[in-house]
Amino acid sequence: MNSKRGITLISVIITILLLLIIAGLVITQGTDTFQKSRVAKFEANMIMIQKKVDIIMEEGEEIPGLKMTTAEKSKLKQIIDEDSKTNKAIETNNVEEPLLRYFTSQEIETELGIQDIQDEVVINFANREVISLNGIKKDGKMYYVEKSLH
Repeated sequence: MNSKRGITLISVIITILLLLIIAGLVITQGTDTFQKSRVAKFEANMIMIQKKVDIIMEEGEEIPGLKMTTAEKSKLKQIIDEDSKTNKAIETNNVEEPLLRYFTSQEIETELGIQDIQDEVVINFANREVISLNGIKKDGKMYYVEKSLH
């Protein structure tokens, strides 16, 4: 009698298919988790900046930051226009507001004392609004202010 031991081609194919299905599920979950963590980090960063703005205004400190250039005003205007069509969360509507200040990552660190924020923001010290110029994508939509994520 001929007793053959070994793995058949069908069992190898089934094993490979199962491994591919499991890998697909793991990758999908990992990508979703990564995106959620990016949104949470964006939200936390915006809240930290917001708290610092509140402190500056309540203590009557000199308003830090850079005056906005024409390019930054143009970008902010685009963001305001985009938000007004979708989220309606940005309160600032005049890019010529005298208390608007621009902050790069470097200015956020040096002027506000907050480290590890890789974003550009515009702060409207008149209404204490913090607007990201980079924003974050969540569920296919762009968000530029923390309060719009809820």
